[in-house]
Amino acid sequence: MIKVLLYYFLITCAVSSNVLYAEEKPSIAEFTMGWYFPSINAQVSRTDFHVAINFWLEEFSQSVNIEQTEVKVFDHIEDMQAAFDKGALSVIVAPPLLIAKYFSLNTLADGFIGKSITGKPYDMVVLAREDAQITGIKDVKNKRLALPKNDELAMVFLNSLLIPEFHQTYPRVFKSVQEFPRQNTIIHQLFFKKSDVGVAYLETYNLMVELNPQIKDRVKILANFPIDSPNYSFFHHKFPEDLRKIFIAQALELNQSPRSQQILNDFRMAALAVCKVESLDPFIRLNKLDQQLQQQIRAQDQ
Repeated sequence: MIKVLLYYFLITCAVSSNVLYAEEKPSIAEFTMGWYFPSINAQVSRTDFHVAINFWLEEFSQSVNIEQTEVKVFDHIEDMQAAFDKGALSVIVAPPLLIAKYFSLNTLADGFIGKSITGKPYDMVVLAREDAQITGIKDVKNKRLALPKNDELAMVFLNSLLIPEFHQTYPRVFKSVQEFPRQNTIIHQLFFKKSDVGVAYLETYNLMVELNPQIKDRVKILANFPIDSPNYSFFHHKFPEDLRKIFIAQALELNQSPRSQQILNDFRMAALAVCKVESLDPFIRLNKLDQQLQQQIRAQDQ
């Protein structure tokens, strides 16, 4: 998904730049992308990421009236937030819960996301082995947990289910906790009985069921949280609106081209879609719930 999102974002900008040049649309002095790297490091190495995007930006700067282009990769969301608040970033790409938690809505403008090949939301799901004697969240005490690495949504969503039931966070509920960088590894852990409970994307689960239907018989879904894509992209609210609309409109048009469809199919993606700022509302509510639950835990431990 990350490679497709990156590819299409860059292609969109390139095509849009030709429109700007031909129609003498307003130019821009700076264009800076900010990427939260922990959310993509399982898909692409830091070196490959920089080589690919820097090469494109060099080409882009030769054909577009942009005085300065840059890509900034962040290991800490707080650093990305600080740069964005200062106006140093034109667009950000990061997991939606982190954006909802660290960024003010009034600083964001609509962007776009990559949709799944199934046409359904990605969704974050809590999974369990069919033979682990787990009928619901109430039965996960002292089981073995598999979690995605560097995924705050997985931890927060899981805690939102566990704290009301056990009055404890997940490290205290489960017998053991293992983290894995790849989603399919988590499902394999469950399938081969190396873990009892896991958290992963429904998209990954569905794709793996297509490859091996036995997974559906051995691994079941206990709960889910709706999410359209692992990473959301938003422009800074001060980024020129006319230019932003051209980028988004061109991205939607690219979804109809045969070449674009072929590339999307190769990466098992359906299309790019507009990502409204309001799409962060469920994550804002989840973050508020997490704050309340964590406060309950702190009060309980005093």
